Amino acid sequence: MSTPRGSVHGFRNGGSQPARALVVLTPDIGAQYFRDVAAVINAGGPPDKARLVEVVSRYGLTLAAPSRSAAAGGA
Repeated sequence: MSTPRGSVHGFRNGGSQPARALVVLTPDIGAQYFRDVAAVINAGGPPDKARLVEVVSRYGLTLAAPSRSAAAGGA
């Protein structure tokens, strides 16, 4: 997959088993980005949106609003 800069994208595992992905970023923002996001997501309870925004902003990224289908539980 190639995602042009500025385009909205996301990842979702629709299966019941854990999934792995090999992600190559150019320019590289580093694996620490994914560790930092995981720390927010896996902290217990609902993710702290303000903390998540702070983390992604630190890497020059922004969060997109959920699509209608995603908000309704669709693909």
